[in-house]
Amino acid sequence: MNKAIEVTRGSLIECTHSVHIAVVNSEGELIYSLGNPKKVIYARSSVKPIQAIQVLETKADKRFNISDREISFMCSSHSGEPYHVACTREILKKANISVDKLNCGIHVPGNSQIYKELIESKEPLTQEHNNCSGKHSGMLISAKNLNEDLDTYLDINHPVQQRILENISFVCDYNKEDIIIGIDGCGAPVHAMPLEKFAYGFSRLADSKKLGQKEAYVNKIISSMMKYPEMVAGRDRFCTALMRVCGDRIFGKAGAQGVYLVGDKNNKLGIAIKVDDGSGQATACATMEVLRQLKLINKKELKELEKFANPKLLNARKDIIGEMRPNFKLNNLVNAEG
Repeated sequence: MNKAIEVTRGSLIECTHSVHIAVVNSEGELIYSLGNPKKVIYARSSVKPIQAIQVLETKADKRFNISDREISFMCSSHSGEPYHVACTREILKKANISVDKLNCGIHVPGNSQIYKELIESKEPLTQEHNNCSGKHSGMLISAKNLNEDLDTYLDINHPVQQRILENISFVCDYNKEDIIIGIDGCGAPVHAMPLEKFAYGFSRLADSKKLGQKEAYVNKIISSMMKYPEMVAGRDRFCTALMRVCGDRIFGKAGAQGVYLVGDKNNKLGIAIKVDDGSGQATACATMEVLRQLKLINKKELKELEKFANPKLLNARKDIIGEMRPNFKLNNLVNAEG
């Protein structure tokens, strides 16, 4: 195990995080790596932009007049802020689907401040606050558009899930039969394959001409995320901040348990990151360091995103008592082969 991310307290390194990284171009070449780029991982929510393709393929977005803002929301792992909850309701209302059809379950917002505001507003906690309600809304409206069963849309054999499986297989260029299926926190199927394959998938999202007839759908999804990054995550969240600062060319999506996927449209690259212990803060730190090392982000942008690149450790009095910092250098596989 490497010690790619260090956390200090005073003069000591108090703990470390092991990280695996794959950087792949849209020709399918692994050009940079760290750790084990072939490590098989569950993508969790990081592949929501791929999962959203079937919503557009089924023309559900056209029938129900889904806006770009709502498409971005279908790719989200949101914070349960009022505008996120309202967006869920609006999507379902357009398709005349009851909120009760959301089978994602109920959980409190991950941001404690947002949860406090929810309690103060005396608004009841519902499925709409689940961070995956946007994805589930997309699944439901596509099923509704094709007259498919709404009660079993999470079953792996349901047409919605089979369309998603086909798209993940196609975009990532990985045999459908080899994809390992588990169940995500929201009850939906979750997909596992080698880390480098997820990187390849995001490089193809960035270079959408590689995706043939899916190109227009992908362009719509990615441009929507970049245009409305607050819908993808929310306040003080890395996905939103990254695309707000670099959204003219870079898009990114987090997944639970230390997963992050990035697409760079200018350089047609895909980046996949997995932090072994699942730390989200270490995941953002590692992602920022990859962008810095590959010169995909400039000094001004780095400064704006500094709190994610080099987060400070604070005590209860808000004194800085340590920091999280990267401690790795990517393996340049192109030069190594040369």
